Amino acid sequence: MADTTLAAQFLAIALFAGCLFHAWNTEGRRAAQQWFLVGYLFALLLVNLLVVIEQIAYNPALVVIGAAPSLIIMFYPALWYLACTLAKFFADENDLRRRVYVMFLLTPALFLPLDAAALQLGWWAFPSGSSSFLNGVPFYLPFAWGAAAAMFMFMVGRIRFIRLRGSGQFFAMVIATPLVAALALAAIAVIQVIVNTLAVFGGAGLLYGMLSVLFLVLPLGLVWRFPRSRKAGHSGNRGN
Repeated sequence: MADTTLAAQFLAIALFAGCLFHAWNTEGRRAAQQWFLVGYLFALLLVNLLVVIEQIAYNPALVVIGAAPSLIIMFYPALWYLACTLAKFFADENDLRRRVYVMFLLTPALFLPLDAAALQLGWWAFPSGSSSFLNGVPFYLPFAWGAAAAMFMFMVGRIRFIRLRGSGQFFAMVIATPLVAALALAAIAVIQVIVNTLAVFGGAGLLYGMLSVLFLVLPLGLVWRFPRSRKAGHSGNRGN
């Protein structure tokens, strides 16, 4: 198989740059810098931790910082931004809890095709030995990526609600990032244990059922409730 790691890194940079450009023009310089610089740092710390505990292994041809690839992880803040942008269609900008929930639902749908392609093309692998599908994607992984994205979104959203002058919000996010990355790693470990335990007692059928809930039932419920919530909102506005 041809080495496509250079193409993967170029794709990550291009997606990162495109999303950064979009955020810069729609949300402003400050918000774009916060999301993508802090998001890159968060991804760098989290992925380094995952590599150290042998939950993910990257192709040695990739450019790295520490144990994590320095360019390929640009996929993370870029895909999180896409999920956050889509979340705005289903949640009010000031409703942080609902936006975090939507982030948890949307992020796995964006990451799953990337992980499946990466396994096929040899960009990275998951040597944990957990039950897997799609030729090597662990069953726990979609839930793990959703949880990590939701925690990042919650951190950014909460700090943005705090009125800090100048670059105060940015530095607050930078300070909080190592703690949130460690909490995300702990959450991923708990998710892995739960999913692996369910695999022992319920088999693959139960795990596929959980994925169907994550990828079908919950998103359909979100879409079904969305028009009703919009209608209720319009009715409330007319009443005012």
